[in-house]
Amino acid sequence: MPSVQLLVNKSLGLDANTVAKVAHDAVKNGIGKPDMYITVAVTMADCVLVGGKPASVLAQVDSIGGNFAGFVKELCKALLPLGVDASLITATFRSVSMKEFAMNGSTLG
Repeated sequence: MPSVQLLVNKSLGLDANTVAKVAHDAVKNGIGKPDMYITVAVTMADCVLVGGKPASVLAQVDSIGGNFAGFVKELCKALLPLGVDASLITATFRSVSMKEFAMNGSTLG
């Protein structure tokens, strides 16, 4: 159900698969969604600025409800050991209805 898209500044030198796993776990533990419904996409971007500072991350989450604050906390905690301070992370959340989410060829509602 949750879909997470991350734009990660290339200058951070992070591995996209590692970042995807971090985001997946943040959804699972922070929002409380099961593995089988979590979709994560990571794009390594030439430039992402937060507060005018480079080497940043933008996370955009669409989910059928959930604890967005929990996701942000988990994401920031997991990215810190990878060298990304919470001040360089921006996240947005959009709650969608079941009819606005599709998997396996059909909407969920």
